[in-house]
Amino acid sequence: MALNVQTVFAKQFGRADNYRIPSVIRTKAGTLVAAADERFYTARDNPNRIDKVVRRSTDNGETWGEQIVVCEEVGVSKNDASAAIDPCMLYDESTDTIFMIYSHTPSGIGILNSKKGTGQDKDGNLYLYEGKKKYTLKNGKVYYDGLEDKDYKIADNGDILYKGEPAGNYKLSNGKLKELATSYLYITSSSDDGLTWTKPVNLNYQVKENYMSFIGAGPGVGIVVKEGKYKGRLIFPIYYNTKQTFAVLMLSNTVIYSDDHGKTWQRGISPNQTRKNGIFPINHKFLMPTDMITESQLIECENGTLKLFMRNHSPKKLIATAVSDDGGVTWHDYKHNKQLPQCICQCCVINGEDNGKPVTIFLNAADKSARRNGVIRLSYDYGETFQYSKLIKEGEFVYSCMVWLGNGEIGVLYEENTKHEEIQFVKVTLDYIKQN
Repeated sequence: MALNVQTVFAKQFGRADNYRIPSVIRTKAGTLVAAADERFYTARDNPNRIDKVVRRSTDNGETWGEQIVVCEEVGVSKNDASAAIDPCMLYDESTDTIFMIYSHTPSGIGILNSKKGTGQDKDGNLYLYEGKKKYTLKNGKVYYDGLEDKDYKIADNGDILYKGEPAGNYKLSNGKLKELATSYLYITSSSDDGLTWTKPVNLNYQVKENYMSFIGAGPGVGIVVKEGKYKGRLIFPIYYNTKQTFAVLMLSNTVIYSDDHGKTWQRGISPNQTRKNGIFPINHKFLMPTDMITESQLIECENGTLKLFMRNHSPKKLIATAVSDDGGVTWHDYKHNKQLPQCICQCCVINGEDNGKPVTIFLNAADKSARRNGVIRLSYDYGETFQYSKLIKEGEFVYSCMVWLGNGEIGVLYEENTKHEEIQFVKVTLDYIKQN
């Protein structure tokens, strides 16, 4: 059986040469909303100009509409541009709202050189700096020592006017004022199936600690808990760095969650705050390189129990899992799944239904040495064991995201190679995966 592969993100549909990091959800109206990074000056991560873009399908992925810009960053070169990197979406059916989180960084800043700190005050107002002098941006106005400095005017995109004259942009190297050179977790939402999106909101003051430098999304998708004590809770996977020294990473993951339909967010603790390396507890503020756990995705199991599937740096080269009984606040039972090889790369996992029974669908680059061979697998015990597997993309295969389409069908959005020029979409059925 030949799969019908469509190109969803590419230069012919957008404004850049490179597209990365797929995310896709389905609304109750049946609309598919696919998101990606639009990377302008290279395929690389930040530093780079990276915008957030989406495309929509109203016929279950048969055709796709025009590209829509969700978040537009600024800058004219890869080293002097701001970024909105790594989308992760979830859909809250109860409010008919799509949420998307991503990581924003100012020019020159990426995962390796983000400074520690939130860059915000306790009320969520952004700090802006002129040398060591610290200002606060509140409701579009600039304050110093509690008093408004009327010499400054700040536009929504970060452009600065100082005494009526252009003074650069606080996200770029030319800004008279600059935001803290760190990573910021932002959230935006759509209430019309992805056609329009709200002004992004900075979540650092709610979910980031001052000892963290980098903070980023899953990426992929989040979930809404359907059963149990935490029914209705919105949950996004994130990860963070606790080391500031350049090129030294101490990465751990966790989730953020909301019990008020996305108005406020809290952060759970990391599996790295409860697991052990042999007999020794792991300290998430000071990690051995092999203890790092990073990009993750999660599913809901029986009675609202959650399971996290994690990219990790163990020499075992296997996907790790952990379980939460309290809606993502804490995690336990950290282990590696021998059926899930990984090359230290992102994975995706969702739940579906097979003849009235829950089925867990897992997909990743199933190779221990390179980003290649996209294998999709089926489990009937929430990812403990996998009864079926199918190679759906031979050769290079990188990041991916899946969406349950109903009637035994799965939509797969994926990066087909390491050139990162296109993101593809294909539909597969449970029956197809079960063959051979």
